[in-house]
Amino acid sequence: MQKPPLPKRPALSVSVSPVIAITPDCSFDEDAPTESTYVLRMNYASALAEAGALPVMLPYLPDRLDEVVTRFDGFLISGSTPGISEMPGRTGFELALIDAASAAGKPVLGICNGMQMIGLALGSRLIDRLVPSGLGDTDHLPQATPVAVAHSVELRPDSRIGQLSQATSIQVNSLHRQAVEPKGRFRVAATAPDGVVEAIEGYGPGYVLGTQWHPEYRLSELDRSLLADFVAAARRDA
Repeated sequence: MQKPPLPKRPALSVSVSPVIAITPDCSFDEDAPTESTYVLRMNYASALAEAGALPVMLPYLPDRLDEVVTRFDGFLISGSTPGISEMPGRTGFELALIDAASAAGKPVLGICNGMQMIGLALGSRLIDRLVPSGLGDTDHLPQATPVAVAHSVELRPDSRIGQLSQATSIQVNSLHRQAVEPKGRFRVAATAPDGVVEAIEGYGPGYVLGTQWHPEYRLSELDRSLLADFVAAARRDA
């Protein structure tokens, strides 16, 4: 006796989230290179997921940049150990990635070290040794982890980040020993009380934005709005 056909299952409705690649830090062991590791805090991924993205960690693949830029909808350049100016394998890859992604119109968000990399890619230079004292009285490395606000920043009202905040001054966390000089192919969107650049936005129609503070800790509504805005830009370009 022939069995009756099985009932068809209803098609699943799957929401397609923008896929955002996050560059990790690394721990390179010269004595045992096969044991070298990529390092990435979980809250980068959880913050992007909360904002509606599908986050993935991106290995350093300088020889496959064209494929990387094509496959992903946006790129988050993450932070690193404060005070390190250049990381073998990482720095060159991130600078090339920022150039390639922005040329392709893919959104790029840089956080802390990531903002500094965007600044370098857009023609700026790094200022070393901000703390202790540095350029003024603002402590940019007040604690070992940026789990609490550290100082205020002034937002440029006509900037993208200023419009997201709808405020002229906010409180942010801080964890850095370096900063970018306020010159390059970008406009300064926020500054600390001592004049240190705290946010930059690339010129042009594309989304290239960096913050010196760490919005992935989500200490304010602006942090969440910034991440959601980045994910929305990646979704439009998906």
